[in-house]
Amino acid sequence: MGRDTSKQAKKKAASASSECVSKMHDLSIQKIELFKETEGERKARLDEIVTLEKVKVEEVREHCKKMLDIERERLALDKQRFHKEAEKKEKKEDERILAINLDQCLPMQCVYYQALQEDIIQKLMSQRRGPTQ
Repeated sequence: MGRDTSKQAKKKAASASSECVSKMHDLSIQKIELFKETEGERKARLDEIVTLEKVKVEEVREHCKKMLDIERERLALDKQRFHKEAEKKEKKEDERILAINLDQCLPMQCVYYQALQEDIIQKLMSQRRGPTQ
């Protein structure tokens, strides 16, 4: 192989090598652009997920708040029912005490029930006067 032929072979190899390097450079640029695109898509997806999670948390918070309000209402109703039942029992007991015939009781029972009857009558009188004043 002569000197000219050897130089030509080296030039071809160098140009082929530079073409290969150029192609590799182009491929690496394409790869970087692809990563940039996927990174942008990933960020957009993450932003969407964060937004959905915020909405979900807010809905859960609202649900818990509603459940708490419902529970408070239920407790208030239970309290009212308990007071009404207590008033009913007290009224029934007062009626029973007022219905006792003091003439047929023993003297000690007579004193006891008479005091209870007087207390009941005073309580009723104060309840009637209370709202009018």
